[in-house]
Amino acid sequence: MFLNIKHLNIRSVLILLAFIFLTFNNTIVLAQDNKPEFPYDPEEKATQTKICAKVCLKRRDACIKIEGANPEFEQICQSQMIICINQCR
Repeated sequence: MFLNIKHLNIRSVLILLAFIFLTFNNTIVLAQDNKPEFPYDPEEKATQTKICAKVCLKRRDACIKIEGANPEFEQICQSQMIICINQCR
């Protein structure tokens, strides 16, 4: 009888430890969701954004050349550029 109680206590302790481990593991994972990749270099991110914005300006210029005959070319090309800039972020 003493052996069964001891075995039951070991099971309870193992289940409790597994529960605690899973809880802390979930907490750590959720805490890291909004962290940027390591090592985070804000200057590199800014450089990438500037390059992307330059590409968007070139696309706008190409759009103006293509849609030049269309009376609404400014609105069309401007909206395409805004979409492109938003994707750069």
